[in-house]
Amino acid sequence: MKDIISNDPIVQSIQSNNPLYQIEDNEFNISLLKYGSLVSILKNKRINQTMLMVELLNSNEHRSCFKHISGVETTEMMLYNFIYRFPILCKSKIIRNKINEIHKRDKRKRKKIV
Repeated sequence: MKDIISNDPIVQSIQSNNPLYQIEDNEFNISLLKYGSLVSILKNKRINQTMLMVELLNSNEHRSCFKHISGVETTEMMLYNFIYRFPILCKSKIIRNKINEIHKRDKRKRKKIV
């Protein structure tokens, strides 16, 4: 899943026909469903894609656990794969507000360090 970010149509065509890419993509889908089920059981309520992404953005423990389960090394790649599967999340106000909140928190931490 390292080269999934490429915008080149030729590379995307080759990747979509690559059996290894198809297996990794299918495994990510399965791990996404399994982790969504786990969070649903832990929270004791139904979880949709938006709430699952909010959980991943909120908690470092959830993020590291999901990265371990899915086999993704970086948080950026994990979020990219998540948004790649659910592009409607880009328009979600909940996600946008959460990202802005995290961004403001990071800016405050940087100011304190400097």
